[in-house]
Amino acid sequence: MSLDVYNFGDRGRYVTVAAEPMGAGWSVRPVSVADTRVWVPAGGRVGVEFSVEAGRSVRRKVDRRLMFGARLDGGGMVPGSVALVHLK
Repeated sequence: MSLDVYNFGDRGRYVTVAAEPMGAGWSVRPVSVADTRVWVPAGGRVGVEFSVEAGRSVRRKVDRRLMFGARLDGGGMVPGSVALVHLK
């Protein structure tokens, strides 16, 4: 999956993104760890690729929260982003 990181500010910033654990049976990890720190230009958007996998123990058709957090270089947190996912 691709996580879009937006910058609504007037100057470019480096941002480091990470997925929070989803719970038993789920695996969420960046496709490339090196790409979790990205430059986002002013008024721009950058995609960061993550792999989301469901293990055999995951119940089907049950919504789970997938939350991403971000940190600005030089300090400062970014509001989290949440999506609901489930195994069909």
